[in-house]
Amino acid sequence: MKTPLKKRGASSATVIGSLIVGLLIGAGVVYVAAPSIGLSSTNTITKTATGAGSGTVTTTVTGPSGATVTSTITSTVNSGGSGLCNGGTITLGLLNDLSGGLSAQGQGDLAAEQLAIQDVNTYLTSAGCSLQFAANSQDYKLDTPTALSQLTAFHAAGIQVVIGPLNSGTAAGILSYADSNHIVLISPSSTSAALNIPNDYLFRTAPNDAAQGQADARELIQAGAKAVIVVNRDDTYGDGLANATIASLKQDDPSIIIGGPTKYDVATTDFSSVITAMGSEWTQLSSQVGAANVAIYAVSFQELGTLVQQANTQNAALLNTTIPWFGSDGEAQNSLLSNSTVGQYTSQVGLYSTLFNVVNNSKTLDFFQAHKGTPQLAAITGGGVFYTLEGYDDVWLAALSILSAGANNGASVQAILPTVAANFYGLTGWEGLQPSGDRIPGSYNVWKVVGSGGTYSWILAGTWDFNTDEVTWLPGQAPA
Repeated sequence: MKTPLKKRGASSATVIGSLIVGLLIGAGVVYVAAPSIGLSSTNTITKTATGAGSGTVTTTVTGPSGATVTSTITSTVNSGGSGLCNGGTITLGLLNDLSGGLSAQGQGDLAAEQLAIQDVNTYLTSAGCSLQFAANSQDYKLDTPTALSQLTAFHAAGIQVVIGPLNSGTAAGILSYADSNHIVLISPSSTSAALNIPNDYLFRTAPNDAAQGQADARELIQAGAKAVIVVNRDDTYGDGLANATIASLKQDDPSIIIGGPTKYDVATTDFSSVITAMGSEWTQLSSQVGAANVAIYAVSFQELGTLVQQANTQNAALLNTTIPWFGSDGEAQNSLLSNSTVGQYTSQVGLYSTLFNVVNNSKTLDFFQAHKGTPQLAAITGGGVFYTLEGYDDVWLAALSILSAGANNGASVQAILPTVAANFYGLTGWEGLQPSGDRIPGSYNVWKVVGSGGTYSWILAGTWDFNTDEVTWLPGQAPA
């Protein structure tokens, strides 16, 4: 896409209009496959627009399954936006976990968000707009009171839009303050169905877990499970996804037997009682359906590494099940679950884990190529590629929404952001949202941990298709 340059004598409002239309529309592109980073099959986008700064925008996206989504909007750039390009800096808040149970993802999100800030500013400068964006980055340590304190400080500093938090428990805990004070939250990875709330100030650029629950249930059934031991974090995310998966399992196979769910406090570091409960359930369910038909399903963050290490000492039989273990997006691609210490155990159980699919597109491939070999890309790929790349896209959504609103005002951004998202195609694909502000569901990739010569890594094992509710395994990667 060619960058529109400011013409001599053009007004700032016209410049902003050209920026918005140029970024939201782009050119028709055909995208190529890149299975090495887990992207889906070929995708085509066609977009047309009339006007600069105002007019009609029509977007048609044709996905790999052949389904199309078309949205048409009429947009007018607020004349108040003329002041945005006359200098100044707008600060976005960043709420990432950099030292708690999602630190691998949080560090990747921060790296991606910092790159996005640079790219947004480069684009604004090249377009003749003197506005710049900055970031106020905070580590909330996966702790809700800390995040609320930081959000309060953001509000006092005049920050209107915040990227984060990462987890649903914290999002739930700070949402009332955000709603009351008109602070827009854009989370790349909060997925609990309990936060499926229309007209609030929380936007979630991942789908909620109604879809992931069905994906995980289908995996377990296709693996031959007749009984499932469920263990999960006792928080908004863990309880929500575990319940969604159990409901889908019972709907798809009413005869399936559920063990648990065995819940653990999010601050747990000693999983002895959890492992004891899992062992008791294993013995009971094995006597009912046969040991070869019992599966273990864990809805966790990176604390699962501690659980499997302790299980190896306390009840090693749990790591030698016929059906491998299954996980979720809280674990998928987390580098701390595939390191030299933990990888020997997670590779032993497989840990087949779902993660929303990064839709194959040339922007993603260009991004990977541009940052190949850098510490930033290493962090991004170590924290769950969809969620970390989404941190990059979320910065762009925030910036474009502020530009479209014509002001750095939370209420105005909240009103315009769904329209901006519906017409934005980022590193992770089309950003269309449901009325709840959650991303429109799509397919999920399934990742697992493998080992070779003492080195462990996540590899793509298959894909769950949203339209057919079936998992397609890559050759040799089906659970066995």
